[in-house]
Amino acid sequence: MDTQAKHREPDFGLGELASAVFDTAVDSMIVIDAHGEVRELNPAAVHTFGYDRSELLGQNINVLMPEPYYSQRTGYRPNLRRGGSANLVGTRREVVGRRKDGSCFPLQLSVGALKLGGQRLFVGICHDISERRALDDRMVQLATYDALTGCLNRHQLRERLQRAVSACDATGQRLAVFFIDLDGFKQVNDRHDHQVGDRLLAEVARRLRGALRQNDQLARVGGDEFVVIAEVGARAEESVQLGERLIKCLAPRFRVDGLSLSVGASVGVSLYPGESHGLDHLLNDADLAMYQAKAAGGNCVRVFQQALRRRTEARLLMLERLREALKEERLQLHYQLQYALEAEPRPVGMEALLRWHDGERGAVSPTEFIGLAEEYGLIGAITHWVLERACRDNLALIRSGLLDVPVAVNICGSTFLREDFLSLIGDSLARTGLPGSRLELEITERVAVSNLDDAVQIINSLRASDVVVSMDDFGTGYSSLGSIKQLPFDRLKIDRSFIAGLPNDAVDQAIVRAAVQVAASLDITVVAEGIETVEQLECLRAAGCDHGQGYWLARPMPLEQLQALLRSGQAANS
Repeated sequence: MDTQAKHREPDFGLGELASAVFDTAVDSMIVIDAHGEVRELNPAAVHTFGYDRSELLGQNINVLMPEPYYSQRTGYRPNLRRGGSANLVGTRREVVGRRKDGSCFPLQLSVGALKLGGQRLFVGICHDISERRALDDRMVQLATYDALTGCLNRHQLRERLQRAVSACDATGQRLAVFFIDLDGFKQVNDRHDHQVGDRLLAEVARRLRGALRQNDQLARVGGDEFVVIAEVGARAEESVQLGERLIKCLAPRFRVDGLSLSVGASVGVSLYPGESHGLDHLLNDADLAMYQAKAAGGNCVRVFQQALRRRTEARLLMLERLREALKEERLQLHYQLQYALEAEPRPVGMEALLRWHDGERGAVSPTEFIGLAEEYGLIGAITHWVLERACRDNLALIRSGLLDVPVAVNICGSTFLREDFLSLIGDSLARTGLPGSRLELEITERVAVSNLDDAVQIINSLRASDVVVSMDDFGTGYSSLGSIKQLPFDRLKIDRSFIAGLPNDAVDQAIVRAAVQVAASLDITVVAEGIETVEQLECLRAAGCDHGQGYWLARPMPLEQLQALLRSGQAANS
């Protein structure tokens, strides 16, 4: 028996097989003649293009192709010249098809030629690539635009900015880069869920686009940070005007999920050619100018100048040294005693004051480095260190029997309104063992009133833990008597600016008397800051002020010096 399998003839003819393949093919197959008339098409083509078979037979192939793929006068005719630039035979390319309903779509076309019955025919095989093209477009969209706002993303911004700089070099035009940071967005995000914040950002982007000109370009480069690239005239005032227009478009309140929300904007501008050189400097300089606008109170425009870069470099150097000082525990706390303003003053509290003595710069004022720490996110670590040290030092004083009073720590607004603020305070007390009644937190009037509902909730929670809460710098903010009534403070500290004019300034006297009377009606203790003369002390006593602190009573001093003063028994006459 032969072990080799015998060749077996198929049970069907070659023509029958070709017809079956033609009818069942997934891709559209269309047969045309040399004049471009449709001679045959398969069911897939009927489905793809939306025509009945009878509607296409005898028609020129141009009915399936939008202009400019055919001539309206002669219709579509294949170019059969070998090597001709328009020869489609044997090639595969992407073209555009047109359905019966007029809609167009991308397709991949390959064409083969054959002779049948003495005629030259062409078979076009069409594959609908709409899904692939949509995926490609989506990938380009993701690579180019911010998904939330539809603005250019950070990567694409750099490419567009590079092109704009090159165009300016070629044409002599002037370019402006606007760095926009939203004022008040963080508070919205903290008070509401992030979905509200995202929708607000999308609305902000929509308004900014509406304020821009046709050729201006808008990018989102961070959470609430946007950048605009725009051609401007030779005068710097033109760029300032555009920046002010961007701020103005955000002025009307936003409606998001039934909420009425408000944000402003700080805008920094860099110009090319101008004081900024190169791609990186344009963005960085606009960013620096934006921070200058923030420092000016926000909701304004600032144009970059070289002096700003020098100041910024100096600030960044200070920031680095501050980081090192915090890491190496070279920061210090000094303590200033607070007294009951009785005939024989006695200590009733003390305030912890942060001090930094830098090896190169010497003593650095807190007014220089606290704002810097807030701006660059270092304030949280500093606050944590101050709380721990103040609590431990006060516990040491209490256990030694030298002094048993609350220690007051200043809390900045960004820390006070953090979600984990109450946990921070609770953890500090738990780690150090200091009773809550021996810790006092000072919150500025401006911070408390800026977010009244949250402030009331936080203060009540602190008081429930026996922590004393004071309103610091009273009179320098914008509170009303109604808001003071709502805020459950234990103590009210009158700012030193109102004490300095005593006893001669009648206005300062009236302000101090009014503050004392209001506090007394609300059962709040009043503390006067900045007492520097005996005349001021006597004036405050006459006004009925409860407590005070200042150089006349005691200067701030390190813990060791304070301990020595207390041991000597001279604290009341320091």
